[in-house]
Amino acid sequence: MRYLLSLLIYLPFVAMAAPYPATSSSALTTPEKGLYFLHKGFTLKTEGTDWVPVSNSEQSLLDTVRFSSKESPQNGSLSIRTDKVAKNASLELYTRKWMRDYPNYGFEVISAKNFNLNGSPALVVDMLSRTKNKQIRQVILKNEDRVAIMTCLDDKKNFSKSLQSCNQIMKSFAWSSQQTPSEKSETAQPVQ
Repeated sequence: MRYLLSLLIYLPFVAMAAPYPATSSSALTTPEKGLYFLHKGFTLKTEGTDWVPVSNSEQSLLDTVRFSSKESPQNGSLSIRTDKVAKNASLELYTRKWMRDYPNYGFEVISAKNFNLNGSPALVVDMLSRTKNKQIRQVILKNEDRVAIMTCLDDKKNFSKSLQSCNQIMKSFAWSSQQTPSEKSETAQPVQ
């Protein structure tokens, strides 16, 4: 009887666990629930879309995560990248320095406007590629000394369809109050 009771108590925990530690296959950390990126300092939900995280085969110096549609991964994509900045740096100054470079990379800025996203100051920038048949929307958010850059990209003719899923995912972005392990060690005070 004790064995059966122990099994009934223990089984639900095992059923929700990931088969391997530090993997995203646990039912508790699926992208739909939004906890998938908690270790990076934010939450983001894919609920209501068919978009999923995609493994990145390219080596990059930047810590980015990419999403695309399950059904047509070759079409639109959403990438998220985070940066550290000075706490007193404004979002406008941060974005102004690299927005000047967009024309050099072949992009024409269509519009740029400030807004609030889930209580954080944000900037949305819409662009067209002059050399390729691409359209881009970037949403940049700042929270204290962290910046998140979300970039939605697709061909001009498919962009409005991809933008619906991108916007839905981007609207779910929220900074977490939980610090990452590296941030905890940086802010920890030495014992005297």
